[in-house]
Amino acid sequence: MAKPPPTFASLEGLLDHRQRDGFDIRPTLLRVLTDLYLQKPTHPTDDERYYTELALRLINSTDMPARAAVAERLAVYPAAPRAVILRLARDVIDVAGPILRQSPCLTPADLALITVECGSAHAAIIAVRLRRREPRPNPPIEVGKNDRAGTQAAELSELFFAADGAERQLILMNLEYAAPAAPGVAPTHANEIVRRLETWALAHNVDAFTREVEFAFGFSSRLARRMVSDDLGEPIVVVAKALRAPRAVLERILLFVNPRIGQSVQRVYELATRYDEISTQAALRLVEIWQEADPREQDAHRQQPVARRPVPDAARPASPPAARRPLDQRTSRPRSLISR
Repeated sequence: MAKPPPTFASLEGLLDHRQRDGFDIRPTLLRVLTDLYLQKPTHPTDDERYYTELALRLINSTDMPARAAVAERLAVYPAAPRAVILRLARDVIDVAGPILRQSPCLTPADLALITVECGSAHAAIIAVRLRRREPRPNPPIEVGKNDRAGTQAAELSELFFAADGAERQLILMNLEYAAPAAPGVAPTHANEIVRRLETWALAHNVDAFTREVEFAFGFSSRLARRMVSDDLGEPIVVVAKALRAPRAVLERILLFVNPRIGQSVQRVYELATRYDEISTQAALRLVEIWQEADPREQDAHRQQPVARRPVPDAARPASPPAARRPLDQRTSRPRSLISR
């Protein structure tokens, strides 16, 4: 191993000691290495690189109590190396717990991916962490207490909406490798839905556009409004990808449905590029998460069937024969012929 930088010069004796047979110095070395690192609030690049390389090697080869002790120390340290924090956060729950509860180094995207990858124990701690945050403008989505899947989906949904553009991209790119979406997540007659969405967007009818999203995917009206009014625009990109809408249609929708997005040609271009980068599978998986997190109310579904939604006159189908008034037709036809 290379000679330690000055901060870790005192470790040279321990590094030599660890080679002796019958004496495992690795747990002690990991603890001492971490204690030395924590003595300074910041570190030069060489120190951070040295600590990261040696700590990761020791973490991967030492016992659980030693890893847990290091996690306790690093959890409250703002300058902890990101690679070490991410490794510990994915460890067994006794090691990962302090990191998930306290580490300021974990981003919303990190928490979302750990929830997907590591299972219910990690997800439960992350959920508690999120509930302790300061209230956001959009309140947390309420779900049934006994619905574990719904609770996890709600936390993932909140993480996505709380993330910035780069973090959302990371979440979407990694959702491609999560479990596939269940069959039936994508609505049938997708082409017709895309046509109506574009019509409403071009007409600047945001309410109708929002209802179309709500009914097409089975989201609650609250969630549909939140998606359409999102200032960054990724939820609309996800909807378009799940429907396999043409990119040109997405661009027109982005230009007209949300003024905060449409007024920036650069942002529209960035979102259209994001559309090309993400997979349909990732979009469907996020749609499924949203459906589980905040489904459309069943009473609203019964009271407002899709067929009764208003559509533009140009798209309105002709009335069926049973709905016409034969008497009016018989009395008005001779007049129209005479007038000609």
